[in-house]
Amino acid sequence: MLTDDHIWIDPPFREQLRRGGLDTVRAVLARAGDTLAAWSRTSDAIRCDLPPASSIYIKRYHYPRWAHRLRGSFRGTFFRASRARSEFRALSLMRQLGIQAVRPIAFGERRIAHFLKSCFLITEAVPDAMPLSWFIKTFGDRPGSGHVLATRREILTMLARQVRHMHDAGFVHRDLFWRNVLLRLLPDSRFEFYFLDASVGKRIRMVQRRQESIVRDIAAMGALAPDFCSKADQLRFLLAYLGVERLDRQDREWLRRVQAKSDLFRESEWKRMQRMDVFHPPILAGGGGN
Repeated sequence: MLTDDHIWIDPPFREQLRRGGLDTVRAVLARAGDTLAAWSRTSDAIRCDLPPASSIYIKRYHYPRWAHRLRGSFRGTFFRASRARSEFRALSLMRQLGIQAVRPIAFGERRIAHFLKSCFLITEAVPDAMPLSWFIKTFGDRPGSGHVLATRREILTMLARQVRHMHDAGFVHRDLFWRNVLLRLLPDSRFEFYFLDASVGKRIRMVQRRQESIVRDIAAMGALAPDFCSKADQLRFLLAYLGVERLDRQDREWLRRVQAKSDLFRESEWKRMQRMDVFHPPILAGGGGN
């Protein structure tokens, strides 16, 4: 049966991927990578180091059986974009809106009779970054010096402001768990964050619909917070996000909606957190995910 391969590469990266032997769908799907960052039965993420001194992440999705392909077609992959193409577009839009997201540099698809068999997304690695989930699991709610406490507050405040900036731009991530946020220490001892894994993210112009997705985003952020962060830290994040000094009645009602949805995420996210040890030490240069 006829196989149709398609790859699109951001022009500034075409030569780099060509030199690295990653400028065809066949080559990307066959690449073993230098580091395995994530794996499941139908997806994986690998890190590849490219000369002279850069790194990329390749996230691949596979539909090995016709049952998978048919199921994917009912979810829109037959007539609309693959998950990899959707995430490429979402990350590109985020960056256009001034939202700090990992840089997408290529995507590709392999189809059989137009049914999606495999697809992939390539992103530029963020040097010296780590998933927020790993950082919190390692340096979570531990007693520490005044410097440690001040650093924790700064991280929470800066993250809350970046999430608020994203929402103010009208974009909702809709999968905003800790594992999909990268943290990077800057030379001046400050921090910055990068968002990734935004395949279902989009810009929503209708205020009511956007507010519903914002509740989901904040709920995802807080899914594991009770297990790793103090109540004071959780409150600090919310106050910084809302830009207020204390919660009023309307804020508390909104928070109850967030907490109810957050409870629905907790069990599955806890299982994901426990599986992190399989890939320890985890992604330390950004762009992976699962």
